[in-house]
Amino acid sequence: MMLEIEGAVLGMKLGRNKPCWCGSGKKLKKCHLLRGQQKPIGIGEALKATKDLKSNRYCSVPNALKDKCTNKIINAHTVSKSSSLKEIADNTNHVLGLKVSMSTFTKNDGVILPEKIGINQASTFKGFCSYHDKSLFACIEDEEFSKTNEQLFALMYRAVCKELYAKNSGTEISELLKSADKGKDIINQVAIQEMAAGFSLGTDTALKELSDFKALLDESLVNNTGIDMCHVIVSSNTPCPVSVSSILAPHVDFEGKTIQDLSNLKVTPEGVIFNSFSSDGNGYVIFSWLKNSLIITSFIETLINQEFSNVFNALLRFLFTVSENIYISPVWWESLTDELRDALTKRIMIGIVPFVPYDNMCLTDDGHVFNGWTIDGIEKINF
Repeated sequence: MMLEIEGAVLGMKLGRNKPCWCGSGKKLKKCHLLRGQQKPIGIGEALKATKDLKSNRYCSVPNALKDKCTNKIINAHTVSKSSSLKEIADNTNHVLGLKVSMSTFTKNDGVILPEKIGINQASTFKGFCSYHDKSLFACIEDEEFSKTNEQLFALMYRAVCKELYAKNSGTEISELLKSADKGKDIINQVAIQEMAAGFSLGTDTALKELSDFKALLDESLVNNTGIDMCHVIVSSNTPCPVSVSSILAPHVDFEGKTIQDLSNLKVTPEGVIFNSFSSDGNGYVIFSWLKNSLIITSFIETLINQEFSNVFNALLRFLFTVSENIYISPVWWESLTDELRDALTKRIMIGIVPFVPYDNMCLTDDGHVFNGWTIDGIEKINF
């Protein structure tokens, strides 16, 4: 494709008034004809654009519930501040988290490192109004976790809404990528447009899949009907040193086996929601998925069928490899050896930047053994 476009453009086979080769729908003269002579996007402009993406504000509840929305869109926590984040914070009320941005990449020479974040800012997004954030999540913010259906639903719903919020921003990032070829030669223009098109297609596909799943949750929320979900709850009588809230369609399991081809956009991948948090001094990691998602059931089995003593190590490999929405106890992090911190830092980079490989063995035992959380039990619900 690239060579064909190069030849067409360089050979002037595309007329000025013909549709541009990039697929924008604009005429060539209004799009890429003089793109190589345009001023390249500067770092400052790119930083401003990515910062603007995080300023999107709306309430994530379905339309049937929006009549109760307040005008105040708040910084809603995806991980409970009152229990979970306070449990793992240091004496200055800070946790360690990831700040994935161009400025961070520049500051750390292309590496993302855990940085201190105040618990008021950690894990927040502008995805709920003040009324619905309180009414939907009081059961996990203000009550001891007792594994009720209401609490399990709230954990799932918040994670899905946060991921959908992020995916909506992804559609705007694809537009930013398309303009990154300003001032470049034709070969680089084509390469950048192909990358942007692939990113856009993947984002649009993921957005539809996530929207469809949220529609199921919305229906349950509005009509107070249940959803046939499975849950696995890993628990301890001590706080978990790592807090997470996210959703993922895994492509490999904990034994290194490929379980689904995420590059096949014609097939809807199966996903799993996972939350790691603390409540009243106890720690939990919860996986939730649709009962009919047999791929995820098999995936979870490769985790919980391990030796009990290995499950915490496997959980850390998984959480640090797949989630950016992760918050870490500074005290626990500092207790690790340099080797263990380096191993987790390398996992952080997987999936964040394209040149770090995400291979089939990324979740398998790598020989690193972590302390700081003793698992007391693994409970299966509807599984």
